[in-house]
Amino acid sequence: MKKNTLLLLILAICSGCVAAAAPIIEGYQAYSLGKGGAMAVESMKPIELEEELAIGGSLAIQVFNRFGGPYKNDKVQRYITTLGQALADVSDRPGIKYYFAILNSEEPNAFATPGGYVFVSKGLLKLVHNEAELAGVLGHELAHITHRHALQTIERNKKMAGLGSLTIGAMGADPELFDEIIEQAADTLFSHGLDKGLEHEADEVGTDYSNRLGYHPGGLKNFLTTLNSRSGHESVFWSTHPTPQDRLDNLAQKLSRFSQGLSQPKYAAEFTQMVQGQL
Repeated sequence: MKKNTLLLLILAICSGCVAAAAPIIEGYQAYSLGKGGAMAVESMKPIELEEELAIGGSLAIQVFNRFGGPYKNDKVQRYITTLGQALADVSDRPGIKYYFAILNSEEPNAFATPGGYVFVSKGLLKLVHNEAELAGVLGHELAHITHRHALQTIERNKKMAGLGSLTIGAMGADPELFDEIIEQAADTLFSHGLDKGLEHEADEVGTDYSNRLGYHPGGLKNFLTTLNSRSGHESVFWSTHPTPQDRLDNLAQKLSRFSQGLSQPKYAAEFTQMVQGQL
């Protein structure tokens, strides 16, 4: 066979290979879109409110079980709820029901779980000096809920695990799936903490909420300064948050936007009367 004839034959065979490969690729794509692709699409769906409430409620029970249970003092509880609800009303997500609780723990800490559950410990309240500081702390926790920080983490883990849609029906039909989601979320929230960037965002947004309500914008910053002076004390707080100094450095860069609120009050006497003498 002449050289040119052989070359033409090879080209003709290869052309046939390309033509044959196309249906195979199309078939694979159709399979992926029909099965694995459908699962990927499902995993991309954001968690909706009904599922958020179920996940958040289960995590809230774990908060009580792990961190001392509820601290029972009606006067302080009403005060925290009133202030927290006022902050929620001026937040970016006022349309859901919020719950505020005090943990019977001397360890300074605060938590938020999806769906509107906010917790502050008795030990944290003992370190607060005025309402502006408490508004900053509660605003920070509310920001985790309004900006869906924990849900973002759950959704990211869901995609990485290749899980499908997290509907109430799917979780009810597969209790092990629901337990796995709660276990992973609890490990993140109570042992390792959220990403540093999300904590920084919550600091800025929480300061904004307290400022919207009429408080001095330096409340959270001043509370972080108090925490920073206690950095040597052992606490789960240090493993679930960036260091107070790191948060102070980041927040200092954002406070200039709140300069018009520097004349707003801190309400130290009111806080002392309502909380400090009750703990």
